[in-house]
Amino acid sequence: MTTTLLNAAVERAKIERLLPLRPQSKLARSGDSGPPLCLVDALSLGSTSAGQAYIAIVQWGGRQIVVPALVIEGELVRDPGIAHILRAGLYGNFEVEVFNGGIPAGSMRELEVDQSNDSVIAAESVMVKWQLDAVVSPASERLRALNGREITPQLHAIVTWKSENGQKRTILTAVEYVKQATDGWTWAVELVRSLALGEAVDPIGPLRTLGEMTANMHSVFAQHGVGQLTAADLAVLHAQSIADLQKAIHVIDGPEGERLRARTDAITDQLDQLRTMDSTPSIDIHGDYHIGQVLRASEGGSDRFAIVDFDGSPALPPTERMLPAPAARDIAGMLASIDHVARVVNFRTEKIDTSIAVDWIPKAQQAFIETYVEALTRSGNLEIFDKRLISPLIINQECREYIYAAESLPHWRYVPDAVLTGMFPKEN
Repeated sequence: MTTTLLNAAVERAKIERLLPLRPQSKLARSGDSGPPLCLVDALSLGSTSAGQAYIAIVQWGGRQIVVPALVIEGELVRDPGIAHILRAGLYGNFEVEVFNGGIPAGSMRELEVDQSNDSVIAAESVMVKWQLDAVVSPASERLRALNGREITPQLHAIVTWKSENGQKRTILTAVEYVKQATDGWTWAVELVRSLALGEAVDPIGPLRTLGEMTANMHSVFAQHGVGQLTAADLAVLHAQSIADLQKAIHVIDGPEGERLRARTDAITDQLDQLRTMDSTPSIDIHGDYHIGQVLRASEGGSDRFAIVDFDGSPALPPTERMLPAPAARDIAGMLASIDHVARVVNFRTEKIDTSIAVDWIPKAQQAFIETYVEALTRSGNLEIFDKRLISPLIINQECREYIYAAESLPHWRYVPDAVLTGMFPKEN
């Protein structure tokens, strides 16, 4: 198919047919297909029995959408299952890197739970994630650095596209599909629920394992360079944190809002510690680190843990997700999520002694942080961890949780409310 014909297929296409399931449903509810479509770039993957296969970059208003697609009788149809056709090489602005055998042919099934991107499982062995938007992402570099170190699932493929300004944008990552794995919001909640119900479990062991894995991850990243955030950088962080606090105060009403406002002075005092620091180390980090980013699976009678999703914080612009940051940001995110696990258990489980889950929080946090520090010390990288940042960064995380609750998930406000009330039991 010529470029002209592909252009024509793009121009005729309906945007809802080019989006993953969840964005499709949102668009359908809005009733607005938006601006016209135009082709920016494309990689031809050849003919299949169903039609001509392409990776197309499609302009839709101010967005550049990644579309794995088939052209069938002149019509462009999204098909993430074409991933197995990819072969290693440089093709114009597209680069296909293949590791560990690439993406196998065979059955392809979609994971419909992914909120924005397309994820498909190839031959029950490789998970392929198609980015929705062609934006700068740190995922490819972080996955390359960690590959083969038993920290992440094995890497199978990366596809990048170079935009008109020369930026490489990750549009596909393919990693080992960890069979029968559950994410942390499942396994950790079940762990604490079982503990609260009096069942025989090891409530701390997984957190120690996770502490060591996190230290190993940061040690690998530190090998690629350790920088410094200056006093000016920390002043910016302080200003952002105060702004998030003020926004949380503004958007949260009811008893939760009253409790937050009653603790504003004490919270502000903690955040003001950022202004007293003249510098702190920075490295590449996960960037969106919490218990939900850790898979757990049973293999041969023992547990296997794997850290996933290295795209960075969705709260930051894509270019900022690439920047080095304090290792403490990852640690604060994980410590906060450990606290969240216990709050979720108590909120969702009837007829339990809620004090058991609450008592688990400091024990689990201590096990995680102690093991993390021990492993960093053994690797000679303890200097990258600045514990002074932990409390301010946890507070900032909870303020953002309040904002998220107000904007997207109203009932979630009970979580940051419980965390901050626990951190500041007394009012101002």
